[in-house]
Amino acid sequence: MSQMDYTKYVDTNIGTIGHLLQSTAPNVQSPHGAAVVSPVFRMGMKDRYNSDKIFGFTAGCTTVMPTIDGGVPDFMKTASIFDHDFEVARPDHYEILLEDSNIQERHTAFQNYGLFEFTFESAANAYVVLYTKECSAYKYENGRVYLTGSQNGGREAYISAMFDVSDAAAVTEYDVMTPNGYKPEIEEKTKAILIKFEKKTVALPFVLSALDFESLDVCYEKEAKGKDYNAILAECKAAWNKVLGKIRVEGGDEARKRVFYTAVYRATSRMHNYSVNGKYFGFDKKMHDDEGHAYYCDDGIWDTFRGMHPLQLILEPEVHRDTIESYLRMYKESGWLPRFPYLGGNVPCMIGHHTVSILAESAAKGVDFDLELAYEAAYKNATKRTMLPWKDGEAEELTQCYYEKGFFPGLEEDEEETCDKVHEFENRQSVAVTIEHSYDDWCVAQLAARLGKHDEAAFFLKRAMNYKNLYDKEIGFFHPRKMDGSFTKKYDPKFCGGQGGRMYYAENNAYIYNFGAQHDIDGTIELMGGKEKFAEKLDNLFVEQYDGVLKSTFLMQYPDATGLMGQFCMGNEPSFHIPYLYNYCGQAYKTQRKIHELIDLWFTDSPLGICGDEDGGAMSAFLVFSAMGFYPVNPASAEYDIGSPIFDKIEMDLPNGKTFTVCAAGASGKAKYIQSASINGEALATPKFTHAQMMEGGELVLAMGERPNKELFA
Repeated sequence: MSQMDYTKYVDTNIGTIGHLLQSTAPNVQSPHGAAVVSPVFRMGMKDRYNSDKIFGFTAGCTTVMPTIDGGVPDFMKTASIFDHDFEVARPDHYEILLEDSNIQERHTAFQNYGLFEFTFESAANAYVVLYTKECSAYKYENGRVYLTGSQNGGREAYISAMFDVSDAAAVTEYDVMTPNGYKPEIEEKTKAILIKFEKKTVALPFVLSALDFESLDVCYEKEAKGKDYNAILAECKAAWNKVLGKIRVEGGDEARKRVFYTAVYRATSRMHNYSVNGKYFGFDKKMHDDEGHAYYCDDGIWDTFRGMHPLQLILEPEVHRDTIESYLRMYKESGWLPRFPYLGGNVPCMIGHHTVSILAESAAKGVDFDLELAYEAAYKNATKRTMLPWKDGEAEELTQCYYEKGFFPGLEEDEEETCDKVHEFENRQSVAVTIEHSYDDWCVAQLAARLGKHDEAAFFLKRAMNYKNLYDKEIGFFHPRKMDGSFTKKYDPKFCGGQGGRMYYAENNAYIYNFGAQHDIDGTIELMGGKEKFAEKLDNLFVEQYDGVLKSTFLMQYPDATGLMGQFCMGNEPSFHIPYLYNYCGQAYKTQRKIHELIDLWFTDSPLGICGDEDGGAMSAFLVFSAMGFYPVNPASAEYDIGSPIFDKIEMDLPNGKTFTVCAAGASGKAKYIQSASINGEALATPKFTHAQMMEGGELVLAMGERPNKELFA
């Protein structure tokens, strides 16, 4: 393992200005750590980098803020202006000058614990405030402050925090009102703990737990007590270097390395490990032994199954294995596989039951887990669970239509909703639901086949073709059908479906979902009339404009469609695999061109450097894979599609102790075209390779040039 400090290439301020939606945050944490510390900026401020004030720093359920005011704490008055010129933002360490009080702040964290250090001008005015909203429990004893409050954006999850204040001169409890972070015009009751110190430099250690106060004491005594700032910092830095250093790149400038390693950092920050002392709090609201498998939560699977989980499977096999175990435990504790698993339970966000993709991919790539249990859970999802967007529970009449007629039904845009279970805002998303569940059915079929359940595999393979039932050859798009099987009458592939296209699509329009059946690209090509016509549709996707309306008008309807290139939107997950589809129609050189164009345009070394909602590592995983020169178009196929790397050489450590190397000497913005390709000494006839070939630990050798080789892979 290299001894290089890769954290110097991580700038946590990249992406802290959103192009339209949510920005990232300059978090300090260890990989998958439960202790995530970040500045709290002006209430309601989405573009975090542009904030003018810091109101405190997160520590689980608590916001921590140093102050020189010994009066009744006031959240608005203890805030301070700041300047990025006095800021250090790394994954292992953050520091800032709070100018109003002239307090120097820094913090670091590791797994369940962390340490704040505040340097005051005078020991006479050294105070720290702990603000805890929805405080359900509090005590102060033996020099320790214990608090329990809400976390995870109000998702009814509670976490406890313990602060060691043994050197405090006084601790005073107050009940105050503070703004709601999501609705700053609304104030909420908050427990405020004012702590007086009599020293210029204050060290404030803390530990977090989703269990109880007792677990905090055990964790602190066992893992955190007696460690100074440098000791915890060294733990965090070493953990990050272990992960970041699994991929080593040569070539490219410093800016590209910062973009790349910041993306690796974000792609390996989630999920969070909530095991404490071998225990976890499950979906059944009970405490359980983790039996040696850490309990992972906080995952947006609609986003992350596409690239983040495939990347973590390679880089962090133990984490990936424990994540699968966690999700199967969630099934046993709740009756369903998770969709968006958070500490407080499953949140039925988005569409699809894509946990099955993670299970099918893991089985195909040799991960050891309880396959029978996984199939039982996947089968139940696919035969009994509602497909309604943003809803959960048993299947209803619209889902039954998918089972019986092979499509999830839509309505005319002006037709009144007939199913009272449909989400009022998220609507039916009928085309997207049909296409994405077709992919899920394909994944269920893979699990069935692996277990020798051939009849069931055939059943789900047939259902995996349901997406074809919506293709309208007359207009060349996937067109919503009504319950009676007829196509909707009024249809515009760019603008139909209302806000976000949600009557028919998921945050995108028909242009994106034309390429959504990632499990059956060859079948999609056949539907569209062959490779040439398919390539023409791809070409048009990247240049098609907005039918005479302003781009801003388009974005008002599709606010998730950021990073636009024609109708293609780099900033939303269903687009990620699309640039690689030229590989399937004999025009691989266009994939190579597009990947470089998209990286150069939308992934930069700046606060604007992420073009869409980062979505818990999903966007960053696309960048990591694509920068290395390949991407899992269909993760569960155990294959990777070749793009075009941005570095001369990439070495990646594998779970089996071997190393996979991508050699692309001279790769650059101009020399982006592959002239020839081989893997482990054998020339490649197609622009893809298998996971098994990667695991052999050999070399993917790509000869690069400035002109496209149109005959290669044609």
